Amino acid sequence: MAMNRYGRAALAHWRQHLPRQYGTLPDPLAFFTNLGEKAERQAGELSDAMVLEGTPDGGETAEQRSCRALSAKDEAEKVVLQELIRPPAALFPKGGASARDHAFPPPPP
Repeated sequence: MAMNRYGRAALAHWRQHLPRQYGTLPDPLAFFTNLGEKAERQAGELSDAMVLEGTPDGGETAEQRSCRALSAKDEAEKVVLQELIRPPAALFPKGGASARDHAFPPPPP
């Protein structure tokens, strides 16, 4: 399976900003492919929830709903990028935990 844009963004971020943690990954391709899939799923689920949560009681036009859906998608992507794709180096104490010690998706068996 090909790595999606979230996985590619995470891979680039880790190579540049988290090289030590990147180096601890036994199979970076599998790790970032899985991470990208997880991020895509979470962004979609979060976006859908935001759209449903923000539906006005009085209804809305198709154009209003479309604008609200695009806004929710953008916001969901920002959350996923911050939490999964571009984790801060502070999540990985110096000399301590590696990438495998955190709640990122494990590589496939």
